[in-house]
Amino acid sequence: QPKLTKYMFGTRDSAVVFALLLLQSEKTDAEVFMNELLSTPNTRAWRKWKAEILHRIRHRREFDFDASNWDDGTWSDTDKALLTDLFQGARDAYAAYAKCSQLGVMSFAVI
Repeated sequence: QPKLTKYMFGTRDSAVVFALLLLQSEKTDAEVFMNELLSTPNTRAWRKWKAEILHRIRHRREFDFDASNWDDGTWSDTDKALLTDLFQGARDAYAAYAKCSQLGVMSFAVI
């Protein structure tokens, strides 16, 4: 009987990133999946975050974000704070994914 590992994330966006990482080998449309699970405002900051996350998942790139990946000097302080938090959540989700991948964990409950 497989062991069930429960992961809890502080935000829904982190949990969605984790789920997308788990499903990256499936024939899942990551963008549709993300949009169904995250009903976010259609703002420039959220669009930028989603685009960066989807690009890294599709191309199996590391989640080593820093401001140079997204800060072109035109963001408001509010948007900068939001993006910093969102990318930190994505890094946390990636770290949890990397850890469970190393452990060979196969069954998940994402909360």
